[in-house]
Amino acid sequence: MGCFLCQKHEGEVAPPPGGYIYKGARWMLCHAPADKGPLGTLFIESRRHFLDFAEANEDELAEYGPLLKRVYAALKSLTGAERVYQIVFLEGIAHFHAWLVPRRKGDEKGVPFISKDIVCEQADAEKLSTALREILA
Repeated sequence: MGCFLCQKHEGEVAPPPGGYIYKGARWMLCHAPADKGPLGTLFIESRRHFLDFAEANEDELAEYGPLLKRVYAALKSLTGAERVYQIVFLEGIAHFHAWLVPRRKGDEKGVPFISKDIVCEQADAEKLSTALREILA
């Protein structure tokens, strides 16, 4: 069985809401499926198949930080988030990807927040993806 993220990058499975927001040389960014988190939950995915930073090359590491800086600023601006949580589990899919989850004012904080079953609307995720794509272009 192939890697789900590799298949997604090749267009072999359904695209993310609104399509990919950013396609760089080493990283891709998309909104999570609407049923996987609050509005603005993003996945940053390595283009190359590797597990974690121990296997990342220098070019991947050099592109990651500046991309995150831009994404955090844009996501905070568009969602009004006070914090953006970055979560990496790699248990379900052994291909590097990080969850970026915006926490807004009034939301619970930390583990209680991320352990909640929060969803968003598909149309809202698509609209946010378009707005992020324009900012990051």
